[in-house]
Amino acid sequence: MAQKSKGFGELLYQQKALNRTQQEIERGELGGITGVVMSPKGVAKMSDVLEEFIDPYLDAVGTRNQHEKLLSIAVVAWNLAIMPKADRQPLMQQLIDQAAGNDQLARHDTQEILDQMIARKERFFADNKRYILNFQLQGRGNNLHLTVTSTLDQPDNPI
Repeated sequence: MAQKSKGFGELLYQQKALNRTQQEIERGELGGITGVVMSPKGVAKMSDVLEEFIDPYLDAVGTRNQHEKLLSIAVVAWNLAIMPKADRQPLMQQLIDQAAGNDQLARHDTQEILDQMIARKERFFADNKRYILNFQLQGRGNNLHLTVTSTLDQPDNPI
């Protein structure tokens, strides 16, 4: 029996991840979102964009759990950066309150990382106005695969 190539295995794994995401959408597990288009032609894959976005922070990540936390923070910062600035700060403060409570050091650190990531989004990804709705990090060890669900560009219709 012929062995499958490593590339074929990765492609198969990615297809299974996309199928799981599509099933979650169809079951309404992502908030009843409708009109979802899987991998639209001519549009950058948001998983690739998000991986590029977090690249400068990956050296601080040692475990899968830390990687997922980094992605969660990055998604929050990404979405905040798309919001109108007048709406951004109150929501950011609410998120910091929930994440850090009364711990002043944690509040400062959370604010700092969000500010850094928002600045990175505005500087290097300013033309991308897609909100990130969900992500999944699957796999083990160095064979992690990121699947991202996002909107299409909607600069005049923020969610």
